[in-house]
Amino acid sequence: MALSAPLIAAVLAGCGESAPNPYPESARAQFEASCPPASAVCVCTWDAITRAVTYEEYEAALQRFRETGLMEPKITRARTQCIERNRE
Repeated sequence: MALSAPLIAAVLAGCGESAPNPYPESARAQFEASCPPASAVCVCTWDAITRAVTYEEYEAALQRFRETGLMEPKITRARTQCIERNRE
């Protein structure tokens, strides 16, 4: 039983929410230019995006969106979940 406690703790630690990926402050400022920080949906969306994709993936997704109009599914999912959770 004593041996199983550390194993259970390790498994539970792996179930937590991932830490946000590092993003430059300029990326957040650019995001907030179109999605204000006073909005709970925007705050949630930024947090979810930074946890779902790296800064490099985010920049690539923005470039693809500019070129094709198609958004990265992880970013769309993050925004949709935040809208559903924070109906304003």
